[in-house]
Amino acid sequence: MRLLHVPLSSAWRHWLDRSALAIDMTGVEIKAFLTGNTTYLETTAASASGKVGQGVIYWGEDGNALYKTPAGAMFHGKWEVKGNTNCTAWKESPSTGCVRYDKEGDVVTVIDAASGQTRAKVVKSAKGNAEKLAP
Repeated sequence: MRLLHVPLSSAWRHWLDRSALAIDMTGVEIKAFLTGNTTYLETTAASASGKVGQGVIYWGEDGNALYKTPAGAMFHGKWEVKGNTNCTAWKESPSTGCVRYDKEGDVVTVIDAASGQTRAKVVKSAKGNAEKLAP
């Protein structure tokens, strides 16, 4: 069997290179990734808390979320997946809007759906309320 080698135009090569990078997670993937799990984050100034540092969020199966911010404050909220975004209404920061999740290999980046700014990177996740976060 002989394989045919066809050179790709630079436009196609560029598209293939970009498609191999970060891929938006679907709503189903986001729900599976978050539900009943704890995510550990490296946050940016665009995060819900507005602080740069390490945060932890427990995404309850009941739609409740608890966020220990980089400053140590506890945020309380309700989360739901809408389309291919996660929309969390934090009592302490109510106008944060929705985020999308880009996945490149094992790296998940949290991006503000409206502004396109990176809010955080997920550095690891664990099953259940791993940090025993409480209201």
